[in-house]
Amino acid sequence: MVDVELRALPVSVGGRQLGFIAIYHDITDLERARKAAEAANQAKSLFLATMSHEIRTPMNAIIGMTGLLLDRALTEEQRDFVATIRQSSEALLTLLNDVLDFSKIEAGRFEAELRPFDLRQCVESVLDLLAVRASEKGLDLGCDIAPQVPQMLVGDASRIRQVLLNLVGNALKFTEHGGAVVSVEGASVSGAEGAAEWALTFSVQDTGPGIPEDRRAGLFQPFNQLDASVSRRFGGTGLGLAISKRLVEAMGGTLWVESEGIAGRGTTFSFTLRAQSAPQAYAVHLRQEQPLLQGRRVLIVDDNALFRRLLGRQLRAWGVEPVETASGPEALSQFQAGTGYDVVLIDHHMPGMDGTALAERIRREGQGLPLLLLSTPGRRGSPPEGLFAGVLSRPLKTSQLYDALISCFSQHVPPVPGTRELQASRAGPFPGVRPGDSVPLDILLVEDNATNQKLALLVLERLGYRADVALNGRQALHAVSQKRYDVVLMDLQMPEMDGLEATRRIRQELPPRAQPWVIAMTANAMDSDREQCFSAGMDDFLGKPIRVDALTSALLRCQGRRSEAAPERRASTATVATPLSTLMDGLPEAARIEGLEPTALARLWSELGAQAGLVLPELIDTALNSMPALLEDAYAALARGHADDLGRAAHTLKSNAAWFGATALEAHARAVEQQADTGNLGDMEGRLARCRTELEAARVLLGRLRDSVQALSRG
Repeated sequence: MVDVELRALPVSVGGRQLGFIAIYHDITDLERARKAAEAANQAKSLFLATMSHEIRTPMNAIIGMTGLLLDRALTEEQRDFVATIRQSSEALLTLLNDVLDFSKIEAGRFEAELRPFDLRQCVESVLDLLAVRASEKGLDLGCDIAPQVPQMLVGDASRIRQVLLNLVGNALKFTEHGGAVVSVEGASVSGAEGAAEWALTFSVQDTGPGIPEDRRAGLFQPFNQLDASVSRRFGGTGLGLAISKRLVEAMGGTLWVESEGIAGRGTTFSFTLRAQSAPQAYAVHLRQEQPLLQGRRVLIVDDNALFRRLLGRQLRAWGVEPVETASGPEALSQFQAGTGYDVVLIDHHMPGMDGTALAERIRREGQGLPLLLLSTPGRRGSPPEGLFAGVLSRPLKTSQLYDALISCFSQHVPPVPGTRELQASRAGPFPGVRPGDSVPLDILLVEDNATNQKLALLVLERLGYRADVALNGRQALHAVSQKRYDVVLMDLQMPEMDGLEATRRIRQELPPRAQPWVIAMTANAMDSDREQCFSAGMDDFLGKPIRVDALTSALLRCQGRRSEAAPERRASTATVATPLSTLMDGLPEAARIEGLEPTALARLWSELGAQAGLVLPELIDTALNSMPALLEDAYAALARGHADDLGRAAHTLKSNAAWFGATALEAHARAVEQQADTGNLGDMEGRLARCRTELEAARVLLGRLRDSVQALSRG
């Protein structure tokens, strides 16, 4: 059998068709060459995907071990060396992720996962992830979602987030002054079977140098660099835009760029998508009818025209009358002209007269109206105590702005915390009222390990929360079907059903109004693990061992969901991690046992609070009972040849050891887990034997710690 190409022409004489003239030629060699080229291309992509995945395993060890080293007592020179290794490792991991994504798309292994998602939350999560990078460069971030666009849509939220992360990340990379704004516009189109289908346009606009026309031609080609000179200022693989374009096209959309190539006017990347509207659960702050805000006059003071426009647009949607000014003197002239306002929104960092100086002038001139400061975390300068009614962090969320304004205009809503409360919070995670006392949340803890359960429940109790407990994903599914939870703290590695599958089932089976905020809890803190969690439908990510400040921040981030139903219950709290030196000062000598890492014990002692002397011995007893059982589970899994069960047992044993600073046991358990993850059970008997040896040593040390702390409590 041969492949041929056939061309034929009809033959007609006197209007009668007599036959055909056919020409054909053999294209067997051409077809064979085409198939060989396609096979070679796919083999290349599969090779890249496999190699990228394999390189991640040692990268996990490098990043994890450097993280542990950074928690140790190091000299300045040693800390600098380790930090450089850590930063370089994370940069390499980013490059590997780009290569892996590109190779997956090239190999045809991309499949869109269509699920209901919150559009505003998706966009704002991108800005949250890049806020620190923007702050380091002194840039602003914002988003503008057209009011007619539905809040809940059906689409691949993780891939939309990935594209936006790349586009906004590029905007920040090449922009030196100003910032970047993500805009979403949409129009309804006729959908099948009466379903509302929307044509969406996402745009990322920056104030950077722009892209000349002659540099745009190959912008979306793989490995293309805008700055390809030998002395490149900006790193990267040149795959980001190529990946983004192919992802958008795989979802049925188009990605393009617009730029005048003039410095300051920036560049706009846009892409289109079509999405079905999902059942809506509109938040209070997204409603256009706002009786408390209707007719209010708000003065906006910001030197960035783009962000003045965004604030003005949102305020007008609520019926507020905004007046925009670009500087402090211009704002003062409004007051000198006798114009009255209900509140003033002031940017903190402006050239000439900054936000603090303007507020002090306004107060000196006898104006007693509320002042709200718009500040970027990490920028220098703190406002004087009591000067502002509230301090709002950028990127500014619509819900935060709404809460701040409602606080100013309503006697029934607690005031937005100002500088006084923010400064007080720095003394500890909850120096006065605990977060749970002011904003109650129904919490479900899903954790199969007894030690981790007890620790998590104790930390939650310190924050003012009580939680129900499920031992695995199946129990969690049953629990959320019987009761509405605001938050689910979800462990990932559990028997019967893991946390990822449980979250997918929750997203599929619960109606939109009953969806909880799901926070992943895992000792695996790689970017790929985060991506896996977000792809499964999780909302946030906590690394183990769980820290009080990290858990506090995660619970505060989820309170926007709660405030949609009852905004008057919302509270804001700032949490700052306690310095290591302060933690060490708080650890009594009785709890310093040679052989157990003191920094880990200091963190645990701090997180248990005033009851540490009474609670810690009980925790140690729980661990002494559970850790040998975990090792026996690992041996049983090895005997059955079940690598997944073996890795799960080692993972939990590692987590338990980390809590108490049993670093040798933690390291050996981590090695077992990492090897089990590869499916290779060779020499596993020897590794488990080393774990048993270290476990016996750790049990002796933990017994000594328990006895010492009990003696301290009795004394």
